[in-house]
Amino acid sequence: MSETLGSFDHDRSLAALLPPTKSASLCAALSVLLASPVALQDLAGTVIAGTGDLPAEDRAELLLECEPIGYLQAPQASPAARNAAAGLIGQLLRAQKQDDALAESAAAYKQLAEEFDGRVAAQVKLLDERQRQSYQAERLASVGALAAGVAHEINNPISFVRSNLRTAESYLGKLQDFAAAVQALPGGEAVIAAADLAFTLEDFSELLRDSVGGVDRVARIVSDLRGFSNVDMPQEDVVDVNQLLASACKMAEKGLPSGATLVCELGALKPLLCLPGHLAQAFLAILNNAVQAIEGKGADGEVRVCSRFDGRQTLIEVRDNGVGIDQDALGRVFDPFYTTRPVGKGTGLGLTVTRDIVRAHGGEIEFDSIPAVGTTVTVSLPD
Repeated sequence: MSETLGSFDHDRSLAALLPPTKSASLCAALSVLLASPVALQDLAGTVIAGTGDLPAEDRAELLLECEPIGYLQAPQASPAARNAAAGLIGQLLRAQKQDDALAESAAAYKQLAEEFDGRVAAQVKLLDERQRQSYQAERLASVGALAAGVAHEINNPISFVRSNLRTAESYLGKLQDFAAAVQALPGGEAVIAAADLAFTLEDFSELLRDSVGGVDRVARIVSDLRGFSNVDMPQEDVVDVNQLLASACKMAEKGLPSGATLVCELGALKPLLCLPGHLAQAFLAILNNAVQAIEGKGADGEVRVCSRFDGRQTLIEVRDNGVGIDQDALGRVFDPFYTTRPVGKGTGLGLTVTRDIVRAHGGEIEFDSIPAVGTTVTVSLPD
């Protein structure tokens, strides 16, 4: 409060303390009260309100906090009345000064309160974000442990099944050789036909191929589950995200259709504290999806990768001119095991893992797609 009151000390002139409208009203009231023409003068004798050309000797000094600030002229009033009126004006000016000081102080406190509210809101938002990230990390840890257990339990039987399928393939080869030898004997064709051996061997061969394909699909799911189980492992390092993107682009290029292009437009980025292996895994999954989306475009297919820093966060965009995604499917792209690929061509876990990796870094991933036009995937990672 003392600082606010002090701010008024720089200007004690009567004109500054009494605006024209107030000084005119005050003179009118005093004129009636004192039954005399009234004028207010500053210390230099200049009339700031009231009647001009009044006798200079018929005036009373105006004081504010024991300091002269001007004069009250009322020639027809008694000296006692003039002095009393001058004292009243001094009290009014002091009260106004205090009111102005309180108003200024209230404004300052209001500004401080608004700033405080803003800071509290920012801290609450930060705490909410930290809690969300903490919850996400705990969720990843729990689901990751489950995924690791499932992958371990499935992996062992897969090894036995693969071994048995390889043995069955060798047995099939021997049976085919035996059938060919029998067919070469006199009457052998009749024996083969009677036993329907040709169809049996052909069907058995097809069943084996389907079984091997199914085991390979399960093996890929197990591999993805293992990757999912490692999402929350603390292996942080400060890296150049562009290097991770460049490495992912080189790997994804191998799957490009003949003549298609993959363009990298990497802007200047700030070094980022992250889990490099996991981010590289996420980028590769996004790029592989984009490459798969342009399979039918041939030489017209294009995947474009852009990176930039907007002052607050690192932004990565992956755009393709492929088949696009309809709205129904767009809402499910992050669902575990959901895929639009033919059976055996995808596990449906890649984007699920990618989303969780990005969120584990406090970021977000968004899909924007138009069927038959293309898809844009945007990853944002906070500074």
